[in-house]
Amino acid sequence: MQNHFTRLLSCIFGGALVLLVVTMAEPVFAQESAGPRPRTLTASERPLPSVFTLPAPRNGAELKAIQDHVTQQFPTWAESTVNLAVGGRRGAAQGSGVIVSPEGLILTAAHVSGAPGQPVTITTHDGKSYPGITLGRNTTLDASLVRFEDPSRRDWPAAPVAMKAAVEGDWCAVLGHPGGYQSDRGVVLRLGRVILQNKWLIQTDCELIGGDSGGPLFNMRGEVIGINTRIGESTEFNIHVPIEVYTRDWKRLVDSEDFRTHSGAYLGLSGVPAPSGEGLLVEKLTPGEAAENQGIRVGDILLTCQGEKITDLAQLTELIGRRFPGQTAQITLRRNGETLTVTPRLGMRRE
Repeated sequence: MQNHFTRLLSCIFGGALVLLVVTMAEPVFAQESAGPRPRTLTASERPLPSVFTLPAPRNGAELKAIQDHVTQQFPTWAESTVNLAVGGRRGAAQGSGVIVSPEGLILTAAHVSGAPGQPVTITTHDGKSYPGITLGRNTTLDASLVRFEDPSRRDWPAAPVAMKAAVEGDWCAVLGHPGGYQSDRGVVLRLGRVILQNKWLIQTDCELIGGDSGGPLFNMRGEVIGINTRIGESTEFNIHVPIEVYTRDWKRLVDSEDFRTHSGAYLGLSGVPAPSGEGLLVEKLTPGEAAENQGIRVGDILLTCQGEKITDLAQLTELIGRRFPGQTAQITLRRNGETLTVTPRLGMRRE
């Protein structure tokens, strides 16, 4: 039903998929060095149309209420959504981003921006291009920051950032420049729902395509709740970086730090360094998780993970965190004097 409804809305919003006339959004962040401090907007204080509390519209009037609300919000969303060409020219690596401070800070995906200190051409909704520079990135969770080069301008149209995490079932909208900036089309919008949310990722059924990476995921109050990162094999499997990933490490991003954090991948075991001094002795398995499912047993000694020697549980946790939930990790272990290799498919941490 949701897939059909999303496609139906895409058809109904025909005109909304093309860039609309926009007006200047008000500033959202204060000083960049202080980190994101979203300002409460009057629009955020007003209750949403009641249709957004329903799993799907029940009639034409409710469908029109969704259309009217999104059509009203879209110009402001589009104005803050930009196209990025890393390398400083169109035809280079293309992606999207969203302006979140009047000083010109832009949230995007790490695989779009690349390493800190690279030139980037930023194309705004009206087709104007400006020079920019890539700042910090979290390569594990695919979060990064870009800024306009001009330090004198402090009136960029900035989107507000959500103070609260997304909730499963929330309505949301993806914006981006799939295929790069196109003057005859503008920013593209797709409507959907939050399917899964935790502090490492958001999953929605808002369909993503090439060039959407780095673009914003808005809630229906017009606040950025995430950034597009990975395109799934089906329309229900589109992944976004939660806004909390950016706010947690805001200073590191502003300071152009290139860093990694844990991905949230979960093996599901505990242990202590083996008495021999080589590897980790498995003491406990979490029922139903990756380690147990792959046949790892209590008493096994884990020797390597992805080719790196395992010394203790903290180091194994860090190695697992370099992989992503749903990926496999190659682990060698010793059992009764025999060396074995297993490839558990990693789960997701719940906390």
